[in-house]
Amino acid sequence: MRITHVSAATRACLLIGIAVVLTACLAAGCSAPVPANAPYGYSARDIPRDELRMASDPGAVLEAARALMEVDAVVALATVDETGQPRVRSVRAFLDPVEPGRPASGFTVWVLTRLTTRKVDQVRAQPQVTLYFNDDEKGSYATIMGTAIVHTNPEAPGAMRHYQGQDAKFYWPDFPRDFVILEIRPRWLEFIGPGAANDDHTWRPQAVVFE
Repeated sequence: MRITHVSAATRACLLIGIAVVLTACLAAGCSAPVPANAPYGYSARDIPRDELRMASDPGAVLEAARALMEVDAVVALATVDETGQPRVRSVRAFLDPVEPGRPASGFTVWVLTRLTTRKVDQVRAQPQVTLYFNDDEKGSYATIMGTAIVHTNPEAPGAMRHYQGQDAKFYWPDFPRDFVILEIRPRWLEFIGPGAANDDHTWRPQAVVFE
């Protein structure tokens, strides 16, 4: 089967599916403290490679996924609350730049938020999250399964490029004392779109693991 269009109903089902998988992973004990020096958070051994459909051309998939991410700035962020209930909300995604010759770079996502939001508490308790980007017209979507880190220092490495004066005033009225930004480091990505179809039998999208 080839997915040629992602309707609103299908998009909702995909978000529910993402949340269910995230909850199942938590129930299975996939979580662990995030090592301070780990480039992508959790160990690569925690990635469910056996059930992923690895991309036949990772570079092409990453290029197509990045193009989608650049035009879909308001995305879905899935977390899990203290009861194990998945929570999904829309957030504005800020992307790290792609480094020349390194197509896998540029998939770290930053989310500006407030200390009073529920997602901050949820991420602190359980840093495994999922981001969902989509393009209805092209029938494309990308999901990033990653590790979220809560930064409360405005001078945190990489954070300053993603906010400016007006952002600071809107998000943090008592800046810098109430500053908070989420850094979401990718563990793996799944993508469906033109030239990167899902599997005929399993319907699984093409996946790229970030080592």
